[in-house]
Amino acid sequence: MMTGLITRIAWLYYKEGLKESQIATMLGLSRSKVGRLLQKARENGIIHFQVLGPTGNCLEIEKKIINLFDLQDAVVVPTVSQNKIKESLARAAAQYLERHLTSGSLFAVGWGITISEVPTFIHSQGIHDLRIVTLNGGLVPSFYLNPYDAGSRLAHIFGGQCYYVHAPAITTSEELCLSLKADATVQQALEMAKHTDYSMVGIGVAGEESTLVKLRYLNLGETEALRQQGAVGDILAQFFNAQGEKVDCDLHKRIVAFPLEDLREMKNVIGVAGGKAKVKAILGAIHGRFIKILITDEETANNLVKLEEKLS
Repeated sequence: MMTGLITRIAWLYYKEGLKESQIATMLGLSRSKVGRLLQKARENGIIHFQVLGPTGNCLEIEKKIINLFDLQDAVVVPTVSQNKIKESLARAAAQYLERHLTSGSLFAVGWGITISEVPTFIHSQGIHDLRIVTLNGGLVPSFYLNPYDAGSRLAHIFGGQCYYVHAPAITTSEELCLSLKADATVQQALEMAKHTDYSMVGIGVAGEESTLVKLRYLNLGETEALRQQGAVGDILAQFFNAQGEKVDCDLHKRIVAFPLEDLREMKNVIGVAGGKAKVKAILGAIHGRFIKILITDEETANNLVKLEEKLS
């Protein structure tokens, strides 16, 4: 009953344009209660705000990076502040998926802080029976960053099914990694990923700020060794240099994930990343043709253009 009342008040306020005082009189409520119920409508997801049409500057830089980097598509959001970038990008990524996924689509999801926040902002929009496959194994130390978590949450939202790479993302030995990759269920999931309609991956940095370092999969010595080889970033825990070439790394022998180089053959691979620290990593991912669609923020997009022009 309360949900019906909240929905009615939200409709009268946002769709009919009535003032809180008018709604209070109409429904026999106090104005303060109408205000509280409108707040509940926002908190409970009964209403959603969406600003249609990015700023002119964002549109301009979108077109510029699409043409400069030969991208299939790009979404650039305003840079509000560095500590709000991940939330803004996750929201933009969620809206992008809502616009492009259709019922029955096959969608692949990677891992990362921003990627893990995407389901928070997803609304099914009538999409159902979505099939989701994870692009790498699980990250044991952090459930929240797991592709398993993002995949299962998306499957729940869209009333679909998630297919998991049933293995740790990073194993303790090369022998164990090879054994897990030979497992039929792991092979099935990784093979399924080749045929997705859309895929979404995060782009990490090669340095002390790397999530892999924070999760203790890499120590600082290994990170420094990667940097000496020219590594600038990673996708699915696989590192690449500024030219988009996969670097030689012992860690790669212990990774259970969709091969980095095979991303080039997939259609509609969306890279979601932003912030000053990730400019070189994003540019390397673009040079490697690992992503075809980029979702980033305005400041990062401008820095990508400047760095590319400097390197040219």
